[in-house]
Amino acid sequence: HYLGLFDRVLNDDQLAVYDQIIDTFTFINRLLAGDPLRPRFQEYARAVLRPAFDRVGWDPKPGEPPGTMSLRASLIHGLGVLNDSDIIAGCRSRFDAYLSDPAMVPPDLRPAIFAVVGRYADSSTWEKLHKLGLKTASTEEKQYLYEALASAIEPKLITRTIALALTDELPTSRATMLLPFAARHGEHPELVWRYAQQHMKALLAKQDALGVDGYAAGLFTFFSNPNDAETLERYAKANLPPSAARAVAKAVDEIGFRAEFKERLVPQLKAWIEKSRAVAASLR
Repeated sequence: HYLGLFDRVLNDDQLAVYDQIIDTFTFINRLLAGDPLRPRFQEYARAVLRPAFDRVGWDPKPGEPPGTMSLRASLIHGLGVLNDSDIIAGCRSRFDAYLSDPAMVPPDLRPAIFAVVGRYADSSTWEKLHKLGLKTASTEEKQYLYEALASAIEPKLITRTIALALTDELPTSRATMLLPFAARHGEHPELVWRYAQQHMKALLAKQDALGVDGYAAGLFTFFSNPNDAETLERYAKANLPPSAARAVAKAVDEIGFRAEFKERLVPQLKAWIEKSRAVAASLR
């Protein structure tokens, strides 16, 4: 039902509509990490979003509506996450231009471009992003750059990024958010949890009183395997105070929802994509 609504709502390039769809697609994309259906879903999702990007393009046009730049940024980020090779290449070339002259990249597009570049970064690109993050005096730009580091999907780079949480490079409140951000966007929450277990005392020392009880449980809300709920419950029983029970129950509930939703989603999505292909073939 949801996917069937697209033909009715995608004609006007409304930012709110596209943001909702992109959020849904990226959620599904994360849920399908490691699933053989994922490349087919990404292909379908790109086909839905790409016409809008082709209309707005990379560069602002004279007289374009005020919200178009925000739509452009959302589409760049969404298509980048969905593995659009043209968008990824465009982000990399603009990042290289930014390194030579920051004025070459509009400020409104920098967060999206940094995020896509960070997601597919190699060690050299990670170093460039990190150096920029260390050097910038802008609090806002520092946040975007460290979030780009935490978006990396290469396991070795995830490990390097989350280790920064225990340095003095970021304010305490932002440093501790590196781990949940990497768990959400880096697609290897098990790596993040392993690191957190080893350094939990130091990580909790950076939390305020309200954050302590929910920090460990919060790292599990990005899992979708019922076994992970059992892992959290065992850890909580042995290591967390009774005051953490509510956060643990919430995380267990989230894992259960994701597991159930994925089980329901995959066959429905597979059938929809096959139906869409058949319709497209009949129209050729």
